[in-house]
Amino acid sequence: AVILVTNDIMMRIAAAACGVEVQEYKNDQIKESSYVGYREIKTSREIIDDIYKKQSLAPEIFADEKPFVANEYITLTDGNTSALCVYRDNCIRLLKDTTAFGIRPQNRLQRFALDALLAPLVILRGPAGTAKTFLSMAAALDKTYTDEFTRHTSSTSYDKIYIGRANVSSDEAFGFLPGELEDKTRPLLGCFYSNLEDLLRKGNHEEDAQIQIQIDDMMETGLLRVFPLAYIRGMSIKNSFIICDEAQNIGRSLIRDIVTRCGQGSKLVILGDTNQIDVPFLDKTNSGLTYLAHNMKGSTKCAQITFTEKESVRSALATEALNRLM
Repeated sequence: AVILVTNDIMMRIAAAACGVEVQEYKNDQIKESSYVGYREIKTSREIIDDIYKKQSLAPEIFADEKPFVANEYITLTDGNTSALCVYRDNCIRLLKDTTAFGIRPQNRLQRFALDALLAPLVILRGPAGTAKTFLSMAAALDKTYTDEFTRHTSSTSYDKIYIGRANVSSDEAFGFLPGELEDKTRPLLGCFYSNLEDLLRKGNHEEDAQIQIQIDDMMETGLLRVFPLAYIRGMSIKNSFIICDEAQNIGRSLIRDIVTRCGQGSKLVILGDTNQIDVPFLDKTNSGLTYLAHNMKGSTKCAQITFTEKESVRSALATEALNRLM
């Protein structure tokens, strides 16, 4: 008997119409992890006061809890007061107030995410409107960009910002589009540019033309670079802040290529939502995002945060749509 093994939907339909038995290829499937990167622990007011006083606690205090994971975030609460912490270097440490490029987090998970952006590899998952891209761009600008308009004086840690986004249609199609690489990829990166405009404007009501001058200057000087993810093989990106968006639409081999292209002094931020997979051959079990999150859990080089619909800050309409349409 002949059995066709494929995950191609159209091939499966054609085979079924011809009477050929079809089976799904399952060797590359990973059950999506329940690990979200943080937990809440009910404790006493005395312990909460103690960590505010000492800034850290020994994890043995919570011996009844499941073992902590490296870079896991913890909310200690007694029902009235709370302390936001992170498990790092075998110690529970109190989180410090963090801002990036003048942006202050609006909720607990955004606090966790901004702190997580200090790690070499960061995985931010969750639905639209939870500020994954916005926070990532704020952190990138905070560590790379100084200019006379923003008067931003933070010490820079990286030389360049690389931004890339999965092209659901076809990466090969870039070759047929007019213009240079930045021109070809610009339609895919509208979300990055809109966030850049908001961050550079910073509520100062600057003219659009002035903001565009700043963005064009970043592109012309090479501070901000865009690239098709499929062409990353062979590259070694050093001392750069790299952001990869829509990672749920990337296979495991490409996600591995992206992570291993990070050279000395570079940071990689992976963004995505497995509920928004648009590629016919991928689902929650074999997406590169699931593969990466599963295998990097517990690494001291990686921090992960998974947002939920409750953290959507885009608008009341966006939150309502997430609750009703997902």
